[in-house]
Amino acid sequence: MNKYLSIIFLVLLSVIFITIQTTLLSPHNLGSYYPDLNLILIVFLAIFSEIRGGFFLALGNGYMMDVLSGNLPGTFAISRLSAYLLVRSGSNHVYLRKALVQGLVIFLATIFTWIFILTIIKIKKGDSADITAQSILIQGIVNALVGVPIFWMIHRINARFQK
Repeated sequence: MNKYLSIIFLVLLSVIFITIQTTLLSPHNLGSYYPDLNLILIVFLAIFSEIRGGFFLALGNGYMMDVLSGNLPGTFAISRLSAYLLVRSGSNHVYLRKALVQGLVIFLATIFTWIFILTIIKIKKGDSADITAQSILIQGIVNALVGVPIFWMIHRINARFQK
């Protein structure tokens, strides 16, 4: 029963994070200084989640971002799923319980995801996007600074469901 509560909590948290990210914390409101709550949650799932549905939750989060952002279909779904798989496979080989390492993983996942998205946009559209290397680095730093406290919060709440 506790696994089901954990899954329900993570799905509900996904919906809340995506809603907040696409309304209050959107790039239109904050520019390059917005936290990517969806990516932070996907990295959390890759590192900490023991549920088998983490793969599908990451895919669903990417799909919801595609639907709500208006970008090319599949852009976020593929990039978020590949970031999940990359972090998940790497988390077996690296100790990821320290805050500094978690921040570094969030930073690198952000860089990877945005380079992936820019590559997809370049291949499909052929024109250059208005995303610069500086804005990607700022996004990575913001995600790392915001992501570590969010990791702590999610981990504490999710631990209550495991009792």
